[in-house]
Amino acid sequence: MSDVLIALGPPRTKHRFVKSVLENYADTIKQGDTVFVKPNVVSDEPYPTTTDPQVLDIVLSFLSGQDVTVGDGPAYDYRVRGEAGAAPRDHPLLKVCCAHGVEWINLNRRRHVKRKAAYGLEIALCDVPRSFDVTISLPVLKRHMTCTMTGAIKNQFGLLDLGARTAMHRGLIDINKGIAAIAALEPCSLYIMDAVETLLVAEEVRHGGRKAHLGYMLAGTDPVAIDSAGFDLFKSLDRSISDKAARDVAHLAYAADCRAGDMDYSLIEFPN
Repeated sequence: MSDVLIALGPPRTKHRFVKSVLENYADTIKQGDTVFVKPNVVSDEPYPTTTDPQVLDIVLSFLSGQDVTVGDGPAYDYRVRGEAGAAPRDHPLLKVCCAHGVEWINLNRRRHVKRKAAYGLEIALCDVPRSFDVTISLPVLKRHMTCTMTGAIKNQFGLLDLGARTAMHRGLIDINKGIAAIAALEPCSLYIMDAVETLLVAEEVRHGGRKAHLGYMLAGTDPVAIDSAGFDLFKSLDRSISDKAARDVAHLAYAADCRAGDMDYSLIEFPN
């Protein structure tokens, strides 16, 4: 059973929670010389489609003085000036990076290396995060049209090359096994998941997502436990999944099966 840190409260709690979590895991974060931060940069849509800029700002402020890089691979079906998987220069998260003097990397433009994964898959993942000592993931809990929900596990999907992402979304490769396999291959040192504001129906407004307030922040080192807890909380907002258990979410079950984490969790109210 894995511990999942949780906080419930108004927006100001978010700042206190993120800062407290980082302080709680300071020994892990400070043990490495280099840190890679992986937000959720889907498109030009604002939070909650993408990571809340204030969360990234808090993290980068805490990491001041360390060698830090931020990066993600925007959605395969989002285009900027005809380029798939690009990110606009005025994106709010890129502005936060600029304000801190931190490099932003579009993982879609970097080298991808094929690696053998669970379920007999061979998948091409960006090799940038592997060159860092510590990795911090900043997912947002949302509904997803294809795989029920997106959170800590699926945030690693941005490492996958655009061609494979297209194939998985079109059903040519089992997307749920793919998501799980990537999470097992590319674990992060720490996950801080935002479930204060979320999206119902779909993962982006342009795909039909509807904004809703859930009000939680979750964090820990086990993405499967975090997502399992997040799903159980999320059910209160969505009648269509109210009768389901976390194990009914295919990629969560597969992720537990390939040892990316534990579906059993213990909630710890945090900060104390």
